Amino acid sequence: MMYGNGFGWGWMWFGGVMLLLILAAVIILIVRTAASGSSPRGGQVPSAPNTARQIAEERLARGEITPDEFRQVVRALEERT
Repeated sequence: MMYGNGFGWGWMWFGGVMLLLILAAVIILIVRTAASGSSPRGGQVPSAPNTARQIAEERLARGEITPDEFRQVVRALEERT
C-alpha cells in the first residue's frame, strides 16, 4: 500500500543514510576543530624545553623572584652539575 504521493516504506533507507551522513559531518567538524586548537600559542609548535637557568632568568625578568633569590637558584644549579 502506498501512502502519500508514492513515498512509502521504500524511501525510509534514504532518511537513515542522510542521518548517518549528517552525523559523520558533525563528528568530522568537531574533531578538526579540536585538533586545530590543541597546540599552544595559536598554532605555533613549542620550542625546546627551557633550562632551569632560563626559567629563573624569566622569573627574575617578570619580577617573580628577587635578584638574591635568582643568585641562590644559580648557585644551587651550579652545585648540582
